[in-house]
Amino acid sequence: MNNINKKYHNLKNFSDSFKNAKPFPHVILDDFLNEKYFSNLKKYFNEYSNTNLDGRNFNSNAEKSKWISLNSNLPEEISKIISTLNDKMWISNLIRFTGLKSLNATSVGNKLLANYHEMKPGGVLTSHVDHSSEPVTGMPHILNIILFISPQWESNYGGATLFYDQWGKKVIKKIEYIPNRGIIFLHNPYSFHGVECLNLNHNYLRRSIYVDYYSDSFQPYKNFNLNSPNHWFEHGTTFKLENFIDYLRPSHFNYTKALIKYNINRILSN
Repeated sequence: MNNINKKYHNLKNFSDSFKNAKPFPHVILDDFLNEKYFSNLKKYFNEYSNTNLDGRNFNSNAEKSKWISLNSNLPEEISKIISTLNDKMWISNLIRFTGLKSLNATSVGNKLLANYHEMKPGGVLTSHVDHSSEPVTGMPHILNIILFISPQWESNYGGATLFYDQWGKKVIKKIEYIPNRGIIFLHNPYSFHGVECLNLNHNYLRRSIYVDYYSDSFQPYKNFNLNSPNHWFEHGTTFKLENFIDYLRPSHFNYTKALIKYNINRILSN
């Protein structure tokens, strides 16, 4: 864990803050990467471009000006930290910190789940909840970590991470995008989150690393006192579009289909 700030090698002191945070358990960890490693990332991004990488672009009303590294062979500077966040030592740290009974990394790497994301000025990611299951095993998705790794950023650029109520409608918490900030949050079917619209008054990319974790149990939240139901159910990545009419657009059929499946499974799980 040499590329992570030493003060986060034992997260136990942050346990109460994590469990009591609203609207769902989370913690904000500034200066997450050690200074030397983050400085190397800064130098690297001055010359880096994703134009030579495979990936996937999004430009809908829900996901605008967004690129993810799906099926990319990520450069060493980025893949190092992803490997650390999937390492057994780090996962043991997360288990002690969260109180979750089991926690596992995924084996699919950057092939079925993208670990590196970029968003251009004008981009936005509306309220959504991520996929519920590990792509191969089908076990519950229960924890996320997001790292903000753009070398420079100003608050007036936008791009904050937004946490919503259990219905994905009302913003409960806004977490400003600050370089080298990490966010760890509990993932359940009601942990709706998104990205505030990026302003057009700059030319910087909003860069982030995303890693998720999975449980061996289909009742992973039973020991948590949550603001939402604490049971798991299966669903895909599900967006709450701002206008109902957007669900009727042929180009948004996948969003509509995912929401219908989400609501059916939510009702059946009660």
